[in-house]
Amino acid sequence: MVIKDYNLREGVDLTVLSTEKFKSNLMIVELRCPLRKETATHYSLITNVLSRCCRKYPTLREFNVALEELYAADLDAYVSKSGEVQKVCFKLSCIENSYTYDGADVLAGGMRLLGEMIFNPLLEDGAFSASVMESEKKNLKEEIEALKDDKARLALSRCIKNMCADEAFSVTTAGDTEILQSISASELKTSYDELLKSYPVSIYFMGREAPEKVKEYCDRYLPFAPREKRLFNTEVKKGTGDVKYVTEPTDAVQSRLCMGFRTGRSIKDDDYVALLLACDVLGSPSGKLFMNVREKLGLCYYCSPMLDGVKGLLIVSAGIFAENRKKAEEAILQQIEALKKGDITERELKSAKAVAESAYKEIYDSASSIINWYSARRGLGLDISPEEMAARIKNTTVEDIARVARDIVPDTFYMLEGGAAEC
Repeated sequence: MVIKDYNLREGVDLTVLSTEKFKSNLMIVELRCPLRKETATHYSLITNVLSRCCRKYPTLREFNVALEELYAADLDAYVSKSGEVQKVCFKLSCIENSYTYDGADVLAGGMRLLGEMIFNPLLEDGAFSASVMESEKKNLKEEIEALKDDKARLALSRCIKNMCADEAFSVTTAGDTEILQSISASELKTSYDELLKSYPVSIYFMGREAPEKVKEYCDRYLPFAPREKRLFNTEVKKGTGDVKYVTEPTDAVQSRLCMGFRTGRSIKDDDYVALLLACDVLGSPSGKLFMNVREKLGLCYYCSPMLDGVKGLLIVSAGIFAENRKKAEEAILQQIEALKKGDITERELKSAKAVAESAYKEIYDSASSIINWYSARRGLGLDISPEEMAARIKNTTVEDIARVARDIVPDTFYMLEGGAAEC
C-alpha cells in the first residue's frame, strides 16, 4: 500500500491509500468538530436528512435510481466520535472502473453525486425541506430510543455518562430526543452552514485509481472552501481513587455491571501498546476475566474489558445476577491487581499478544478498517502504521504491562439492576 497526501486548500486534506487488494473504491469525507451537547443532535439529524435526497434528486426513489445507474454504488452520511471529537462523515463506495462492462467512469459519477449530497441539499425557502426533516426526526428518535432495548449498550452508555458527567465525552453522537424535537428546518440549515464552512475536512480514498486523478475529482466535485486547520484535543484524566457507585433499575432479569477505570494514558503515549496488552491479558479467550471470574468462580454470564484509547478509559462489562455484584466487583479488581503485580503467566502473555497481533492484521481485511485506523490517529497528529504497532507488541514485556497497569484507577461502578434472581 502506498500513501500519498495532498493539501487541497487550507484546512482541507486528501489522503490517497493506493492498493490493488480491493475491487471497489472507498471514499470517506470527514468534518471534525468538538463534541458538544448543543450541536451533536443537529449534526446527527443533518446526516439523516442529507442521506435521503438532494436538490437534483429530490425523492428517495430518484436518489436510489441515480446510485443504481452507477453499478449500485453506495452513498451514506453518518456521525461518529473519536474521544471528544464528533466526526460528520460522508461515505462513497463504488465498483472499480476496470470492472465495468461499458467503460463507465463510476468513480467520477459517484463523486459527482457525493458533491450533490454535500453541497446541494433539497431546500424550501432557504431551509431544509420540512417534510423530509420531520420524517427523519421520527427515524432518529426511534434510533436513539432503541438503545433502551440493548441492555449491554445501555449500561455502557450510562456508565460513561455518569463517569464523565462534566466532560464532553459523555455526549452521545446520536443526540438527545428533547433537543431533537425543538429543531426547526431553518435552525438546522444554519447549523449545517456553520459546519460546512468552519471545521477541518479530511478526505480519505482507498482504491486503484491514480492519486492525481482522485485529487482532480476532489477539486472538481468537492469544492470545500479554505478554513482554519486545527486539531481538537481530548482530555485524558488521571483517576483520583474515589469510586462513584451508581445503580439504576431495568425490567430485564439479568443485571449489567460496568466498572469504569481511568488509565491516564491514550494512543498518543509511547507506552500505550503496554496498556493495550494489559486489556488483552484481561479479556483474551484465555485471559484472567474469562478464566477466573466467569469459569472458575461462575459469577457472570460474560465478562469483558473495553479500552477507549483516545479518552483513556477502561471499562469492564459483565452480565450478572444482582446479588453477585459485590463478589463480581471484588473478583474483577483482584484480576487488575494481579496485572499491577506482574502476575501474568507465559500463556496469558502469549494469548494476549496473539489477539493483539491478529487484530492489527485484520485491519487490512477491509478498506473501511484501514481508513478508520489512519483517521483516528491523524486526527490526533499521529502517523503510525498497523505494522509499527504490531512490532511494538512483540517487544512489550510483562514488566511494561505491570508498570502501566499500576496507573489503572477505579472511577465509576455502574449497574443496570435486573429485577429477578432466576430465569
